Amino acid sequence: YTRVLKVTLPAKNTTWAHRHAEDSLYFFLVEGGLNVINHVKGNDPVCDCMDFGEVRYGTHKTDKPLVHTITNMNDEAMLCIDAEVIKKPPVTSPFPLVADHHTLIKTRDRCRVYSLLLEPGQSTTVSYNFFYLSVMLKGSQIKVSLGDSSGHAISWEKTSAIGDVEWCSPTLNL
Repeated sequence: YTRVLKVTLPAKNTTWAHRHAEDSLYFFLVEGGLNVINHVKGNDPVCDCMDFGEVRYGTHKTDKPLVHTITNMNDEAMLCIDAEVIKKPPVTSPFPLVADHHTLIKTRDRCRVYSLLLEPGQSTTVSYNFFYLSVMLKGSQIKVSLGDSSGHAISWEKTSAIGDVEWCSPTLNL
């Protein structure tokens, strides 16, 4: 359903020319923002800036493939998650999710992007009635419980780092 590439590029380095042929979500994970030079085949190079946590959507299959190089102009490494949208999963939702601590930040024809923000000590219970890709913007340790409030639940601790990704199935009362 999705192919995920975790891209790191050292400071002041340039990628080889490469091609994006699938519609993709890009998650930019550089503290303080990212400055690049994007050189698209057939065009002059252009400067571009991305904020930490910014999400972009490229229509490389529905429009045309993108062939380009990227130069990381920052003094630290670039981290970008490229999630190619390959095909529709077997379970989706026609309606946007409405849940505590969730914010819908991007809607496109074949996907939606939500931000889930929990401060230390906060908790929430949510049901995701669709398959989804989880992308960690910040490292964290969380307690995950699956089940109901009558004591019929299992719990575990989960430690995640910036840029960790996980493909998840529909879940009730997470």
